[in-house]
Amino acid sequence: MHTLKLIAAGFALLGALHFLARRLKLGGGDPTGLAVKLFLPLWLVAALVNLWVGVNRAGYSLLQEMPFFSLVFGLPAAFAILLFLKFR
Repeated sequence: MHTLKLIAAGFALLGALHFLARRLKLGGGDPTGLAVKLFLPLWLVAALVNLWVGVNRAGYSLLQEMPFFSLVFGLPAAFAILLFLKFR
């Protein structure tokens, strides 16, 4: 359940950044590109923090956490990249 919440949070962050970029007219003519460029490093840091918490606080090994890291980071990141490629 925690993994699903984090994936949903990733999509929510991407949506919020895209909304703000469009609303504030940032990124010139490409608010989607700006939103994706901001999202990817922010989401990578958030996913790495989640990985660190899982290993250091929850007591899981790195090998146990890596598949969840891949899902938590990978699904929203892949969607963001597809969004970028579609609307560039």
